[in-house]
Amino acid sequence: MTEVSVNTSEVKVNTFVDARNQPCPKPILMTKRALERAQLGEVLEIVVNDHTSKGNVLRYCWNHGQEIIGSREEGPDFHLIVRKSPERKVDKPLPVIGPCGQRWD
Repeated sequence: MTEVSVNTSEVKVNTFVDARNQPCPKPILMTKRALERAQLGEVLEIVVNDHTSKGNVLRYCWNHGQEIIGSREEGPDFHLIVRKSPERKVDKPLPVIGPCGQRWD
C-alpha cells in the first residue's frame, strides 16, 4: 500500500465522514458503514486526527479492496480519499492495530 498526497479539490467527494476524536474502533466502523451505503465508484473523504486511526482506516480499506486515491494532512487532521470499489480479497491483508498496539488480524 503506497500513500499518495492528493488535493481534495481535484476529486468530487460524494460522502464526508468526520471520525475525528473518535475512540478505536469507531473510525473503522464509521468508514465501514459509509462504504456500505455508498454506490460503486463514489468517493469518500474520511477525516481522522491521529496516526493510529489514519493507519487503521487505510488498512481497513486496503484489506477490503477499496481504491485508496490518496490523503493529505491539514493541521492535526488527516483527510483520506477512498473510492468505493467491488470488494475483493487481497493476497496479504494488513493487520489493524488496536489500542495499546493490539493487533486485529
